[in-house]
Amino acid sequence: MADNSSLNSKALIIGAAGVVLGFVIGFFLANSLNRQEQDKLRGEVTTLRAGGASKDGAATGRSGTQTQAAGDEDDSFPTLTDEQLQKAVAQADAAPGDAKLQKKVGQALYVYAWQKSKTSILPEVARILNRAHELDPKDSSTSMMAGDAHFLIARSGGDTKQLAAARHLYGAALDIKPDDAEARTKLGMTYFYDSPSDPQSAIREYRRALQSDPRQEMSLQNLVGALIETGSFDEAAKRLVELEKTNPSNRELPNLRAQLEQKRNAAKERK
Repeated sequence: MADNSSLNSKALIIGAAGVVLGFVIGFFLANSLNRQEQDKLRGEVTTLRAGGASKDGAATGRSGTQTQAAGDEDDSFPTLTDEQLQKAVAQADAAPGDAKLQKKVGQALYVYAWQKSKTSILPEVARILNRAHELDPKDSSTSMMAGDAHFLIARSGGDTKQLAAARHLYGAALDIKPDDAEARTKLGMTYFYDSPSDPQSAIREYRRALQSDPRQEMSLQNLVGALIETGSFDEAAKRLVELEKTNPSNRELPNLRAQLEQKRNAAKERK
């Protein structure tokens, strides 16, 4: 049985890897979608609230130009009722062969889950985005977001079986873009958070991600946590310096420093 020190260290690593739902989705989206794309999906959610999905992927007013619903001028995100969410899902289900519709609805609901911490809709989001991926397997962005949905289901509910689905989808994205550091990092995370955890496979993927992008913040952050877990303290300290140079404001730096010190001291006491 794991001792309290081991359990505490694992908990700290989980925190250090940014698995809190809102932070993880936000980090993924910040890297995956630029502001214009996020605004476009915000507009799509506004359209879903009105009971439909736009043909061009943007919410439109009578003039045909992109607009926000009344009350959203303050940059707040539109809120959907349960009935509106069900209608959005039903709309996608009614046209299962429409790849563009599956992508629009799936991505819009994914962003909605992020903005509203609505984890209950993630299974539907994953199902719709899976369908979009199957209809257009060469669309790496859809593969990535479908993988994200499965990953977040696993991390928010403890169903590690979802990680296998996420791993497959991240792999599909990498088949299209082998040098995608973000996809490679996420692939590594599916190994680290699996049950049982496979930190060595995770480390392999994080290192490959950093070969493509040496300043990939999430790669560095997760690599440090995995290195600490495996007892590779010297490299972990080196990578911590790299992470701080990449982003001195990284919110997990204090946790990672504490974790490294705790693990090192525990190792010294065992000698």
